[in-house]
Amino acid sequence: MTEKLNKTTKALTWALVLFAVVFVGIALSVYAMDSLDFNGKEVLVEENGKEALIDENVGDDQPLGEDVDNEQPEEQLELKDEPAGAPKNEQGVEEPEKKPTEQREESQKEESKKQIEESKEKPEESKESGEQPGSEDDKKNNQGSGTTLKVISDGNYLLALVTKETTLKSSYAPSDLVKIPSYMNPPRELYLRSEAFEHLEDMWEDAKEQGVTLSVLSTYRSYSYQAQLFAEYAAKHGEQAANRFSARAGQSEHQLGTTIDFGSGTSADWTDAFANTKQGKWLRENAHLYGFAMSYPEGKESITGYIYEPWHFRYIGVSAAKEWKKSGLVLCEFLKTKPQYYDN
Repeated sequence: MTEKLNKTTKALTWALVLFAVVFVGIALSVYAMDSLDFNGKEVLVEENGKEALIDENVGDDQPLGEDVDNEQPEEQLELKDEPAGAPKNEQGVEEPEKKPTEQREESQKEESKKQIEESKEKPEESKESGEQPGSEDDKKNNQGSGTTLKVISDGNYLLALVTKETTLKSSYAPSDLVKIPSYMNPPRELYLRSEAFEHLEDMWEDAKEQGVTLSVLSTYRSYSYQAQLFAEYAAKHGEQAANRFSARAGQSEHQLGTTIDFGSGTSADWTDAFANTKQGKWLRENAHLYGFAMSYPEGKESITGYIYEPWHFRYIGVSAAKEWKKSGLVLCEFLKTKPQYYDN
């Protein structure tokens, strides 16, 4: 009797197990059927814990909620409005776009058609042991007349006489040059000696308060830069004409690092008409109060050797500039009344 009962119990147990297996199989089949899109094109799957649609027509996994047609290549996400090779300052910020170099009209001084490398406009390294005595090239007048030029001993001397009878050394470059800020509207990177720059800042701000905005168009030029500039003018206008409005290397006040060519931002720049602009009038009346003197006044070419340049001012110090203004002398005549120091 007991043996028969045990057989019955085992049979019921196996029946229950079989029923459970069948039930689980049916449940899984229903779940699979619910997940199937009967059009046979898309199937919901789980990949790396993220739901995604696999489209047979696309062939690549695309996250849910995104449109395949709107996908952009990675390179298209980069900024498009940044010009290639845009100059940046030391902080990595783009510098404002530089303006084209102003050109002089046929009979007057002009900026070079092709901008000379900026590196030649930047400060040259000074000699560690100071300036050396003038070389024979410095002393010889390159006009071909054979005249010996007086070699200026120290270009740092604010009252140094720079004319067609004197020359700065080819090795001379100021050691205290500072960069002209962009708000003064320089057409490229320009530099000025620190003392002159301090007074330029005061003058610029005072002029601005009086409704006059000064533009700084040219300042320090190296010996080599001036040599190339004069050569270009001579090639274009002839050497004799170039001698009237451009200085030879070593004979330019710009090499001192204290001279500025001002502008108005108009077509009058680099012409006699600059004298009649607000900037030209203001400078003529006030520049000396800040230490700046006009080097080449009107009607004095026989004295200076250069045509009228109402835009060209040289810093000689506030006290000296006031004395110069009171004297009524042309700047080169005034400087001849001051001590001068030469190597020969």
